[in-house]
Amino acid sequence: MERNSGCNNRNKPTRSNSMFIERKCDGCQVREMMYGSYYCNEARCNWRFHKDCAESPLEINHHPSHLEHPLLLTNPENSITLCDFCGQYILSTYYTCHTCEFKVDLICGAKPSPSVIRHPVSHDHSLVFLKKRIEEDKVPCEVCKESIGGPSYSCLECNKVYFHLDCVHLSKEVDHPCHSSHSLKILPSESFIDDDDAQKICHFCLVQPEKVLYHCSICNFTLCIGCTKRPPPLVVDDAKTHTHPLTLFSSKITFTSKVAGIEISSYKSYICLKCDFAVTGSCVGLPRIININRHDHRIAFTHHLGQKGAKCGVCRKNVSQYYGAYSCSLCPEYVVHSRCATDFEVWNGVELEGKPETSEDIVPFKVMACASPIGFGPVYSCQECLFFLHEKCAHLPMKKNLVFRTTPYKLEYHQGKAVYCYLCDMYSGGFTIPDGYYMLTCSDCDFDLCLYCATLPEKIWHISDEHPLTLYYGGKEATGKNWCEVCEMELDPSKWFFTCSDCGVTFHVGCVLGDFSRLTPNYIATIDARPLSSYRSMTNIVDTFAPVHVYCGLVELVWENNVRLFSSEKRWLVGYL
Repeated sequence: MERNSGCNNRNKPTRSNSMFIERKCDGCQVREMMYGSYYCNEARCNWRFHKDCAESPLEINHHPSHLEHPLLLTNPENSITLCDFCGQYILSTYYTCHTCEFKVDLICGAKPSPSVIRHPVSHDHSLVFLKKRIEEDKVPCEVCKESIGGPSYSCLECNKVYFHLDCVHLSKEVDHPCHSSHSLKILPSESFIDDDDAQKICHFCLVQPEKVLYHCSICNFTLCIGCTKRPPPLVVDDAKTHTHPLTLFSSKITFTSKVAGIEISSYKSYICLKCDFAVTGSCVGLPRIININRHDHRIAFTHHLGQKGAKCGVCRKNVSQYYGAYSCSLCPEYVVHSRCATDFEVWNGVELEGKPETSEDIVPFKVMACASPIGFGPVYSCQECLFFLHEKCAHLPMKKNLVFRTTPYKLEYHQGKAVYCYLCDMYSGGFTIPDGYYMLTCSDCDFDLCLYCATLPEKIWHISDEHPLTLYYGGKEATGKNWCEVCEMELDPSKWFFTCSDCGVTFHVGCVLGDFSRLTPNYIATIDARPLSSYRSMTNIVDTFAPVHVYCGLVELVWENNVRLFSSEKRWLVGYL
């Protein structure tokens, strides 16, 4: 089902979804667990609405605070404005009268609070609506004991008695649909401190209320205020999850989720007794076809994987063949756990069912690409000029999914500009796709690599030796003394270093690569609006020299007007630093 809502993509309809997601509604601005919602199915648009908020009417007639003219649903503006009903800032879609410039937020428009509650269930006297914020600091709500920072209800007969707008309808004893056998009574959380057997956390959200809670002393059943006001649905009817309606089972059970394929202990399970089918709320409404940042193709959900010995493409753990998972139709061995695939750090939230698949053309590049050494593996070269290109660089796609975010990266080349990469903490003159901080890890071996170390070349040529140098790691147990051939300082064999298998000499990684190893030879770039030139010798097609490095025996000759000249036995370098 699709519906037009106040989304960033205003010409795009929002789609309904049955997933259980904790998120702030972009309509009413309330953050809570959403049991089904409307969302925008476009990449980079995270707008999501409660079903009630998304289904708000486009026009309201005879609003109690503005009877003269109809109010029209309007998309948010850039300017800051206040709701004329409750006095709060309007942060999203709202209702307005264009004749009178009267504005109310979505909730005050669709569900306005009455000005007076004659017989409230939460208090013995009538309560009146207060538009303005309470001036006193930390005035608590009589029900939830949390401070009130916006409009409220107050008793004119009692001194300093206030209620949140959504707490005023809660009584000291409630009949909850998820626990119909007995009533729940509101109690202070501190009353359970000395009771080791009492359930102190909320049965559904598993959060321990700090001030008050609802409790059944007979069944030892506890709910927080939020889950009392907004309980999970008793029945879920979602064809993507199961062919039959699923019923809430609110007792703690341990089972293997048919969708996720993992063993779960849950207080909030949905079951089908007819099919012996059980899932948790987080497994409801999963999308059928998606893209994730760990794979280049679409992956599709299947209720029965049927593939033995598969490993998850995200967490690298085993995936059972007897339960649900995501798989790739083009790469038969690529499989992902359902929960791993729908993690919002991996998936961009876009469901691709019904959308045509597009592919990126691969075009040969006309620039020096990765700035890595040439000399190992096939390359393309120009016979008329000094131009070289790795074969793998020539076939890079213009867009690619990477683990660093959920939207594809676009390959870029910045001519004459050194771009700082936040991943490897270096300046680069080749292709760039910079973003955040990450580590590569092997959980089986307890082995971790930063991205700089993970991208070190396995082999490289250097002027200090006539043979190729090989990257080596001695491991944590490595012992013995070694010295770097360049700086003649001691080398730690338990860390990365380069060595020559023919001569037995060793080198620090930094002494071989230098500080600007991602810049190509004779590269002139601008860093922070200052030009930087790096000159390196070339031997045939082999990049044999690293640029400026303070540990490689370079001698500073001149310091004038922020210009440094460096020299070694066979090279000169100039850097504006």
